[in-house]
Amino acid sequence: MTKFYATVCLPPTAPRKVPGAIAAALAPYDINLGPDWNANGQWDWWVVAATTGAGFLVLPAHDGDRRLITASTVPRRKAALDPLGPLECYGGPRGLLDFDAMRRRSMAGHDALLAAWHELAAEHPPARPLAVFVARHEADPDGYSMADAKRDHLAQPSVQALAQRAVAGDPHFGTWLLVTDPVAYFAQEHEAERLETARYAVPGRALVTLEGAWTDAETDGYWEQANSYVDGLDAEAVVVDVLCHN
Repeated sequence: MTKFYATVCLPPTAPRKVPGAIAAALAPYDINLGPDWNANGQWDWWVVAATTGAGFLVLPAHDGDRRLITASTVPRRKAALDPLGPLECYGGPRGLLDFDAMRRRSMAGHDALLAAWHELAAEHPPARPLAVFVARHEADPDGYSMADAKRDHLAQPSVQALAQRAVAGDPHFGTWLLVTDPVAYFAQEHEAERLETARYAVPGRALVTLEGAWTDAETDGYWEQANSYVDGLDAEAVVVDVLCHN
C-alpha cells in the first residue's frame, strides 16, 4: 500500500463545494467501487492535503482571495484544512496560482540540499564510495563479506551524521535519503537533477483532467504532459491536490 499526491482539475467551483466536486471526480477510481474489485481503481481513501512549504503558491496580487482553497474558505465539516505558510493554499483557480514560483521554489530546495550536504561533509573525513568497500570484499571474500562492506560504507561519519539529521527532521535532509546511498547521490552531476525537480513541482504523481480522465507517472511522458496540461488550463479552472492511498 502506498500514498501519493494526485492533482485534480475542476471547472469553476466555490471553495466550500470543492470537496464534493473532488469526490465526484474521483468516484470512478475508487478501488472498492461496486460489488467486485474495480479494475479502474486507483485509491481506497483520499484527503485534500498540502504541507507548509509545499502548498500551491498564490500570485501576490491575489493573496487572500476568497476563491482560493484555504483553511478559512472551506468549512471544517467538509475538509479539515490547517493554515499553511505565506502565499500558500491548497489550490484554487489556475489564474490565481503561481506555478513558475513553485518550480523556482523546488529548484531552490534542491540547491539548499546540496549546500547542506557540502557543509556537513566538510565537518568529517571524505566519504568513500561503496565501490571501495566492495573492492575490498572482492579481494578477500572470505575475510570481508559483502555485508561488512555495506556496513562500513554506511558507518562513515558523514553518512551517519546525515542519517541522524534526517531522522531528527532536518528540513534539508528528507527521510528518503535513509534508503538512498548518499555518497553516490551527492557525487553525481546535479544540474539535470535540479532541473528535474521543477517537473515535479506542480502536478502530483497522478492527474485527473477536467474531463475526468486519470493519468499518472506510470505512463510514458507523464510529467511533460501533466505540466503542459495544468499550464494550459483556463484561468477559472480549479486545481487542487489530494493525498491518496492505494
